[in-house]
Amino acid sequence: MMSQLPKVGQNLRRLRNSLGLSLDEASKLTGVSKAMLGQIERGESSPTISTLWKISSGLKVNFTSLLDDEQNELVLVKKDDIKAIKEEEGKMVLYPIFQFSSKSGVDVFLVELDPGCKHISATHKNVLEEMVLVIEGTLTLKVEKEIYEIKAGNSLKFDGSLNHTYMNKGNEKVAFHNIEIYK
Repeated sequence: MMSQLPKVGQNLRRLRNSLGLSLDEASKLTGVSKAMLGQIERGESSPTISTLWKISSGLKVNFTSLLDDEQNELVLVKKDDIKAIKEEEGKMVLYPIFQFSSKSGVDVFLVELDPGCKHISATHKNVLEEMVLVIEGTLTLKVEKEIYEIKAGNSLKFDGSLNHTYMNKGNEKVAFHNIEIYK
């Protein structure tokens, strides 16, 4: 199986090598098996969003450093040009819009959830704050034990290291921007 995101494997290998880590050491830090890390590096496996978060948290790097390394000053992003990441049997689609740079310190995503979708997010130990700005539908967001119903036009900011779950309990698609601010 070829990776959905061909740069992930290259970037993972580059980051792991720059940290001087073997696959075994990287596996212990991330909680992702040595075999899976090797498959990702070779482009034989397409990692899930949760796996990418485990890797980025374990290696203490930002999420999008695994996706692409191109950094430009002025960037026009067209949704159709973004390599989408699908999860939850295709009911969740994540579009990495703006990727981390040392200048911005953030990742910006567009996330779309089909009706009935529930995504339990891996905790992000390297994320200081997470912001959710709903642009379509009503997002149900559980942060630890609190549940928030966030309608289009409304937003929520929370500690990204807390357990959180995104849900679409409605009958129409939910779309929101997700901004991750790194420590």
